[in-house]
Amino acid sequence: MGDAVKVQGKKLVVLFNELIEKKVIISMNVVGAGFDRLTCITGLLEGPDGNYLIVDPPEDFREAAESKDLWHLRFNFNGTDKLEYIFSTQGGEFDSYGLKIPFPEHVERLQRRRNFRVNALTGTRMHFQLKKIQGIIDLINVGLGGVYGVLTKHNFKFMRGPVLKMDQQVYDVSLVFPGYPNRPGDTVYVKKAEVKRVEHDKERGYYRYAFEFKQMEKEEQNKLTQVIYDLQRWYLQHRK
Repeated sequence: MGDAVKVQGKKLVVLFNELIEKKVIISMNVVGAGFDRLTCITGLLEGPDGNYLIVDPPEDFREAAESKDLWHLRFNFNGTDKLEYIFSTQGGEFDSYGLKIPFPEHVERLQRRRNFRVNALTGTRMHFQLKKIQGIIDLINVGLGGVYGVLTKHNFKFMRGPVLKMDQQVYDVSLVFPGYPNRPGDTVYVKKAEVKRVEHDKERGYYRYAFEFKQMEKEEQNKLTQVIYDLQRWYLQHRK
């Protein structure tokens, strides 16, 4: 891609240390195995024979990688600048800390934005306010940059048509995540979100909305990152 910038040399170490510190979610793909999971980088080893990354292994990685003599892994993630980064590695092994993989020669930063989405558990809701309207959205999926769901309740009884319109902004948003075994429920607060898509389900009479987060405290963003990461781990452990 012509709009890609290469990050290499010492900047790579800085970039990976930032990913570790902020527990940034990354997507890991085993090339040729149809395996794509979310995970995170947990450590960085600098040694005489080169640098290595330690990656938290997804539950079913071992069986996906078994058939490959040499692991060819492709990764992508959203940086703190909200741009997409991609890199790939060849080789690697399991060690006591996780997956130990060789440092890539470079990471490409793409001049485009992208956000991972993870399916929401039943009971995950978004509460919002807009002037006198108070509404509840049952969430279908959740990402670091926004959410998508069905408007199930609002306090305007006689309103026909969609309650919210494109580009409308809602305030005092709270995302309520139900708990599950070994993890208590959580609430994440968003100061402002904007409607990016409106869909009408004519059969059921519902409206579905996609929202983009416009204003959010750093602490809440970190909390949402952790919730999404934990959710993905939960799905991996409970897959059929």
